[in-house]
Amino acid sequence: MNARPAAVLFAALLAVAAPLAAGSAADRTPAWRAEFLAAAVALAAGRQDDYAQRRRHLDGYVLAPYLDYAALRRTLRTLDARRARAFLASEPDSQLGRQFLRDWLGELARRGDWAGFLADDPGDALGGSLACHRLRAGIETGGETDALRTGLLAVWATGQGLPDACDPVIAHGRAQGWLDAAATWQRLRLAVAAGNGGLASFLARQLPADQRAAGERLARAAGDPEATLRAAAAWPDEPATREAATLALQRRARAAVESAIGHWQALSPRLAFSDAQRAAVLREIAVFAAAGYRADAGDWLDRVPATARDTQVADWRLRTALAALDWPAVLALVNGLPDDQAQAPRMRYWRARALDETGQAEAARNAFAALAGDASFHGFLAADRAGLPYSLCPIEVVADPQRQRALRADIDLARALELHAVGWRPEAARALQRVLARGAAADRDQMLLMVAAQGWHDRVIHALSGGDDLRKYALRFPLPRRDTVEREAAANGLDPAWVLALIRAESAWQPDARSPADAWGLMQLLPGTGRQVAAQLGEQWQGTSTLLDPDRNIRLGSRYLADQAARFGGSPWLASAAYNAGPAPVQRWLDQRGDLPADVFIETIPYRETREYVARVLAFSVIYDWRLHGRTRPLAGRLPDPGQRPAAAALAAGGGVHCAAPLALAPDQAPTAREDTAP
Repeated sequence: MNARPAAVLFAALLAVAAPLAAGSAADRTPAWRAEFLAAAVALAAGRQDDYAQRRRHLDGYVLAPYLDYAALRRTLRTLDARRARAFLASEPDSQLGRQFLRDWLGELARRGDWAGFLADDPGDALGGSLACHRLRAGIETGGETDALRTGLLAVWATGQGLPDACDPVIAHGRAQGWLDAAATWQRLRLAVAAGNGGLASFLARQLPADQRAAGERLARAAGDPEATLRAAAAWPDEPATREAATLALQRRARAAVESAIGHWQALSPRLAFSDAQRAAVLREIAVFAAAGYRADAGDWLDRVPATARDTQVADWRLRTALAALDWPAVLALVNGLPDDQAQAPRMRYWRARALDETGQAEAARNAFAALAGDASFHGFLAADRAGLPYSLCPIEVVADPQRQRALRADIDLARALELHAVGWRPEAARALQRVLARGAAADRDQMLLMVAAQGWHDRVIHALSGGDDLRKYALRFPLPRRDTVEREAAANGLDPAWVLALIRAESAWQPDARSPADAWGLMQLLPGTGRQVAAQLGEQWQGTSTLLDPDRNIRLGSRYLADQAARFGGSPWLASAAYNAGPAPVQRWLDQRGDLPADVFIETIPYRETREYVARVLAFSVIYDWRLHGRTRPLAGRLPDPGQRPAAAALAAGGGVHCAAPLALAPDQAPTAREDTAP
């Protein structure tokens, strides 16, 4: 049990906690919280007498079983089975009970008590190491052979590493002949596809001697494609060498497309690649040639066989034409798409733009007007071009206090809310995830209202991710710390709706968010950036924890956003791109294609993450305008062409929105690492 918040957040309350006064549960909750956190600190520090005294005061508190769980875990290696099973019986269907069940089954496996393991194992979706423990238990107790073989092959089929608990099961499978050369090749290829070079190399060494060289060649192709391709010049034309060369060419195209083109031109006449292999290589070369806006990108895209022309190829054919402002080609490409691709709002917008640019004004107006009913980035752009109001049809979720009181009887929901209140966010998220997964759909919105009332907005946002849920704008676009945002936006000359939109896109209002790229807090600042901006503002930097203070994070992030805006002529969309990708790539794109209109430039941004991020932030700014003011600024006012300053865009007169059967915003996308440059 992690007692990290206790020492800081509630130290001042500890004095009031013992003995606890009688009264209602609501009256006792503040003291209970303080006593609970103090007990957790005492338990973690090994102060057993102090812990026991405090635990006695907490009977009736909804989180008290978390202390019992922590105490049991501290003695897990010597825990009596009767005590373990008594706790499980007291938590028959709770998240905490499931959490302890995983711990207990792991301990039974450590002890080698396989009969006990099978007695307590529910046999359901407790994954990870337990999947292999379950197989081991079956092996050790004489389980049915076919079921064990099927189970092992299911666990085996992954390109990722397996837990150490799987080693004995894998050894048994090899001894039984279940993991033969075909199974090893299967997993080796999965490891290669997953980019797991270490595992691929290990698996290659497990192949029979006469196949080992081919396996090692394939593993090297994934890890060092350039060296592999240089060596391929002397390879014999065999199926295994063609497979390795195909993989190396695909990987090299992603990192250095010019090098891949040279190797392809040298190898393709010499190795008899299959049609599928040729298509795979040509597809990668074409996509990355287009992402680099090579002059010959169109030629490479044309060489991709029809069987490999997927959505990504179609997108890059479109972007290549857009970058050249070849509007007849844009129109022909969009008109030639399958219906499922052509009906996407993005493609409908570019068809309307191409109609307009090729002199078909009436058809363009009709196309823009039809798309204006879509509450998305491209729908908003279309509405601006058609001179129509934005289409926002909110679904209001009304609180039902009586139903909410009844829902609090769900132990996981009650605990999730209380865990969040005491600052134990990971534990709270686990409990909430379980209750939302098994709760009745009709009750979910009332649960989410309760969660939102505690300021736990990121969980609400993630839960409302599709269908009509996207129209629940008040829940999906909350206004926490509005005063702070408006103050810092004013201090830095920023539009508060833009700042709110950026926070929503960056962290979904999770104050302790931390990305794989080590960005922290509401506005997802890198520690180095935060330290630099703090110095710029003359503020004391207190380490990375500074970024977990929401107000300071907003202050530092707003200043950094203002710096990006100043660097790029006040342009909100260029500043947003720089906030996501860094200013250097944005300047490089401007140097290459700075004469493109803003909407075309955004579509031709090479980084997929940044391209989608800019569109998302701009669309969210429309929603936040509406949330703040009940009306919106035209999105076009946030889209000056490169080299121009944004116009002073007033809030649209007359409300600027209406309701006309919209399709609603596209689902949110999970954040990705900042260094992602995939096209």
